[in-house]
Amino acid sequence: MATPSSWQRKLLLIFRSEKRLNAGKIIKTYNDRSFDEMKATTITESMCDIEALTNERKSTDLENHLNNLKYKSLGESELCFYHNTLIILMRRKYKIDKTFAEFEKLWEAESDYLLTHLSLRWIVSACDTFIDHSNNTHRAAILMNVVTLMNTLRTYETKNFLQLSTNAESMPLLTEKTDMLYAGDLPLYDGLTYFRIGTDDSLRNMRKRYNKFQKVDKLATTMLLAVFEKLQNNDSAFATLRQLHRDDWSKWWLD
Repeated sequence: MATPSSWQRKLLLIFRSEKRLNAGKIIKTYNDRSFDEMKATTITESMCDIEALTNERKSTDLENHLNNLKYKSLGESELCFYHNTLIILMRRKYKIDKTFAEFEKLWEAESDYLLTHLSLRWIVSACDTFIDHSNNTHRAAILMNVVTLMNTLRTYETKNFLQLSTNAESMPLLTEKTDMLYAGDLPLYDGLTYFRIGTDDSLRNMRKRYNKFQKVDKLATTMLLAVFEKLQNNDSAFATLRQLHRDDWSKWWLD
């Protein structure tokens, strides 16, 4: 692999800096707020910058991204939005240790509330966060079951939506539906979406998280990855999505 040049490294640093710009200011607004106070506060349109809303799925600009998310969270409590903000900050690598400690504290104190009020999408994102950052390998292993369950469900829901076989000769692709799934996020239920066929990185991230367990139990992880790989090469829903995938970076199978 080629070593990045000086200007490429600088460009990457600028890009990463932009993704975290004003994160400190954002998180500071919650410093003096209790969890109970945030639970009692409902997100309203007056709390959003309507003029700054964009159609981008993920804005590089952190404040724009959170403003879009807040608008999509109208009617929800501020505590749920705060929880989701912590996840986004960690994805953008803002003071990960400190932010994860606050995230863990929130779950220890408000797990019943969060499980009742968060959508499935954000509960799964919370599981991803624990897997990525927790030192508790048993907790990470248990929560990996949630991620696997949801990704498998979404895979099969997507195949059912397409109503197509991995054997393209026996059942041609349904152009209209595949175009819809290539175009962007199509709602499924409870905050979940069908797979964005062609570019979705969910299965790639799942495999990456599976690999983390090599340090815990190499044999068990090797068996897990072997079974997962076999599913990519048989007439399964995973193979259907593989057939339609376009993005080489986010592929989840071995060549």
